[in-house]
Amino acid sequence: MPVLDEVKDVLAACCASTKVLSKTIFPERFYLPFAKMHDGIFEAIDDDRYQKVVIKAPRGLGKTSLANLAYPAKKILFREKKYIVQISNTSTQAVMQAENLKQELLKNEIIVKLFGSIKSENFSKEQWVTSSGTMVMPRGSGQQVRGLLFGNSRPDLIICDDLEDDEGVESEEQRKKLKQWFFADVLNSISRHRSDWKIVYIGTLLHEDSLLATLMELKDWKKVELSLFDDNYKSNWPDFMTDQAIWDMVEGYREAGELDVLYREYKGEAISKEDAIFRPSYFRYYEESEINPRQLESIVILDPAKTVKIHSAESALICWGIDTVGNKLYVRDLVAKKMHPDELYDELFEMCKRMRASVIGIETTSLHDWIMYPLTNEMLRRGLNFEIVEINAVGKKPERAKWLVPLY
Repeated sequence: MPVLDEVKDVLAACCASTKVLSKTIFPERFYLPFAKMHDGIFEAIDDDRYQKVVIKAPRGLGKTSLANLAYPAKKILFREKKYIVQISNTSTQAVMQAENLKQELLKNEIIVKLFGSIKSENFSKEQWVTSSGTMVMPRGSGQQVRGLLFGNSRPDLIICDDLEDDEGVESEEQRKKLKQWFFADVLNSISRHRSDWKIVYIGTLLHEDSLLATLMELKDWKKVELSLFDDNYKSNWPDFMTDQAIWDMVEGYREAGELDVLYREYKGEAISKEDAIFRPSYFRYYEESEINPRQLESIVILDPAKTVKIHSAESALICWGIDTVGNKLYVRDLVAKKMHPDELYDELFEMCKRMRASVIGIETTSLHDWIMYPLTNEMLRRGLNFEIVEINAVGKKPERAKWLVPLY
């Protein structure tokens, strides 16, 4: 076969597959054989039917190299995208990732040989344009992305890599702020009337209420989950870490009392199953017919949304049945959803009547006046008479939850 034909075949294979391109163009970066689990990533990013892709992947599996090097390089070299935005946790990280991509495109001998120079006159760190006309712009989380234009083009490829960090996810306010920015700005920076855009979000799970966790639950996102090891600590990528290496790492984290960190960083789970405070075995299902109502005291607890616009966040109602004779606690009913005030009152009072509860407990930490007075007035207006007990939460939620452990 003539050399030119061989080159064409190689280029065709690289154009069709990020996996092939990674091994062909960047052999020094991707020197280990890919594991079977990597195929899920390649399928999701290469298939244009999936416009919104979320990938939950642990540390060390090459997710950043794939997301911020191989994948955008393929889109640039084969002129498949016009405007690429790379978003990281900070602007410094984003600029660094974009600069790494740029240097590879400029200095990689294989790229230079196959594609020639991609450098243009506009080649700064803040943003740069290739000779083929693709704009690359790095951004940190929270920075301006909505309304970005390159000529007449809006971003057609947005790559979000590890937008969250350990400190930020611990703050409920910071988690909410990041989610609002992502859904309001990032998702609205593309041209909705077109079908050639793609958003790829890739990250490590750091919190059960993180942005990554939220995206993993949405039906309109293509989801990919990776884990370095299974529940028995068997390696899912032996070429990277053997079973013995996994076990040695687990022992080290166990001895340090940091298994939760191990599970977050390498298994994609927020809490270690070994030392979780609450375990599935602690909870038992029951039928209402098993309860003796004569020895049961039922109370309904309301945890309202912590916002003046109560319908903009979820409120929760839970009915606890307390069996003082049998020394048991029953979760009798639960409602958790976004509700307007009238819906919340309907659900609350209906649950109280249905479960024959005479006491309502309500958390009033931050919105006392916005909750207590309207609730009391509504109860009286309906001709109802329940005892309302204010619950003043003390300390952080994880610490308060630990107080329940002795009951199990």
